[in-house]
Amino acid sequence: MMGDSTDSDSTETTTEERVTITLTDYPVPVAEDDRETGLEALEDAISQLLDVNIAPADITARVGHHYVQIGDDCPRCGGTLELREYTYCDNGAVAEANCAHAPDCEWRGRAIYRMIDLESGPVSDVESAVASGDMTPSYYPY
Repeated sequence: MMGDSTDSDSTETTTEERVTITLTDYPVPVAEDDRETGLEALEDAISQLLDVNIAPADITARVGHHYVQIGDDCPRCGGTLELREYTYCDNGAVAEANCAHAPDCEWRGRAIYRMIDLESGPVSDVESAVASGDMTPSYYPY
């Protein structure tokens, strides 16, 4: 019998812990070498400040806005998800999703889409409204 499985049925859990620090008006150097040196110094300072055993590779400093993205693979078996029947909702859409490996994998759920950027211009030279400063993204916790 095929059940109505959801992503909460998955036996895998995310153990990653993440802290995001946003510095507004931080004076980022324009020269790439100077920028890399400054970001590495910021990473080192955070590691020393926390006074815990954190490997330098586990601290990443980046400039600009960054987005979260996940793949279109099934959270249970890793197969490809198929999306069906979407509906528009607040700032995006929701689509029904199911694993393409049925009946071996019966994972079913929803794919949630949100507008994260608006791009314009010719296909070969698209300009991001967020990167150009025309729009400022908002950040929300999960």
